[in-house]
Amino acid sequence: MKKLRSWDPVIMIAGKYKGKISTIQNFVDDNLIIVKWINEVKKAVKGKGFIKKTLPVHVSNVMYYVEDKKKASKIKIITDKKWKKTREATKLKLTLK
Repeated sequence: MKKLRSWDPVIMIAGKYKGKISTIQNFVDDNLIIVKWINEVKKAVKGKGFIKKTLPVHVSNVMYYVEDKKKASKIKIITDKKWKKTREATKLKLTLK
């Protein structure tokens, strides 16, 4: 089970976009994600001019963001007695869906 999933709210904790809040669009690889409105570049395409392209960001540069509390938190995976796995925000003791 991955700690981060698509459409989770995240905050950038490193790099040029440090402090920006956005959501994960999709996973390129196990360690690379595409974050909405983050790391956009212009690429020259012959016959079309310049197009905007979003480049992937490493997972270690983002952290889960709890919008209600306005705080970033790590995520840990908890298994109950019936071996069902759930995610929990460690700082806030908040169970995630």
